[in-house]
Amino acid sequence: MQPEGALEHDELKRRASAGVFIVATRGAAILLLGFAGNVVIARLLTPHDFGAVAIGMSVIVFGSLIADGGLGGGLIRRVEPPAREELEALLALQLGITTAFTVVAAAIGSMFGEIGLITALMVSSLPLVALQFPGRILLERSLSYRPLAVVEVCTVIAYHCWAIGLVLAGLGVWGLASATIAMRVVGAMTMFWVCRSSLLWPRFSWRLIQPLLGFGVRFQAVNGTWLARDQGLNAAIAAIGGVATLGLWSLAKRVMEIPALLFESFWRVSFPAMSQLLAAKQDVKPLIERAVGMAAIASGILLTGLAGSAAGLIPAVFGESWQEASDVIPLACLGVMIGGSVGVATVGYLYAVGDASAVLRAGICQAAAWIAVTLLLLPFVGVSAAGVGWLVSSVVEAVVLGRATSKWTDVRLVAPLVAPTLLGAVSIAFGWAIAALGGDDLLAGVVGGSCAVLCFVSGLIVFRRKLLLETFSFALGSMRAAASRPAASTGTVA
Repeated sequence: MQPEGALEHDELKRRASAGVFIVATRGAAILLLGFAGNVVIARLLTPHDFGAVAIGMSVIVFGSLIADGGLGGGLIRRVEPPAREELEALLALQLGITTAFTVVAAAIGSMFGEIGLITALMVSSLPLVALQFPGRILLERSLSYRPLAVVEVCTVIAYHCWAIGLVLAGLGVWGLASATIAMRVVGAMTMFWVCRSSLLWPRFSWRLIQPLLGFGVRFQAVNGTWLARDQGLNAAIAAIGGVATLGLWSLAKRVMEIPALLFESFWRVSFPAMSQLLAAKQDVKPLIERAVGMAAIASGILLTGLAGSAAGLIPAVFGESWQEASDVIPLACLGVMIGGSVGVATVGYLYAVGDASAVLRAGICQAAAWIAVTLLLLPFVGVSAAGVGWLVSSVVEAVVLGRATSKWTDVRLVAPLVAPTLLGAVSIAFGWAIAALGGDDLLAGVVGGSCAVLCFVSGLIVFRRKLLLETFSFALGSMRAAASRPAASTGTVA
């Protein structure tokens, strides 16, 4: 018998496949829009203005982490759909927390001059973020990523249009800061439009909130660990290597955001998809094992090209002074291939079975290993130490996640990962060597990256041809599913 609120198997498969493509293309669109908008705004404002807004954004990230609390994750993974009363109680709690946070930020910000007031203005947008939470929960549960993509793209467009318009009108940094509120208003209105069931009246009920706290706190602690890891790593690099080394690391990390788009699409879809499959009593072991290999192959094509081209691409695009940043990329790419491939196949499953503690342990172990290795090697090899730390910590994270998953289902994750990883390492080294020999120019980077991808794909044809074909078949199916007419959404409340 099909559980209430669950999708039929074929529709679940179609939506999950479409979701991967939609989330990936949505991420690429947002990245391009953000880049173009920042280029325009950067020519109109000063670095001091950007710094003031960056402080406000850091406070918003912290406030969002507290306000969300991970409670929505408990409703996404649950078999039965959320009742209207539960969503109303969650909305009331999040509105209360964000409003209180806004009041505190305003009181503190008023004591720190213009930067404090700018921060307070930006933080005042947090209650508007809370209005979107019910809709996000309903749409994530039903794997309805097309309307979610509409909401997210509309907010980015609203942000940059508002910011550029008001900055040109002479409001300067205040125009940029107020764009945060404008984008949240547009986001909330668009969410109400694409998901009418999300338009609710907040009514707090501790009785309904309390059962969600256990999983929610552990779920959100994972995000907190990642945030603490990034800030701790930045502080450690700046303290030991200096601000210049931190700048090199920051650029390398921004470059690595490109392959992160692919993994984000898998991560985001896997949690609700796994929850639906488990609710339908499906055997997910073959899916997890296959997902590891396919993720390694799909990401490997992008990562080998990026790593193989880095020696020529980074200095050619950003200038010779950024040459050392390219040293981070090869090891970081290999780490992402290992940790990311295991993560996309296991994290969603562990969340779906309620084992958020395992994901939290993996995050803590990864953060500790990354910071420790970087601190140990930084005085000797410079910014490359962060790349070594990325690789080591990714292996650590993969081991912890793999062991945790094997306690719930008898999966074998090493076998599908070995061939793509070894081929990836060889291909990256081959492409890097060619790019380095060609010199610090764009052509050398393109040739090196192309040779790396060709080497990787050729090796897969020889050693893992079947899985390679399955990966390409999945990619084509994902595009077809995204282009197909969606069935009626189940983004409703019980």
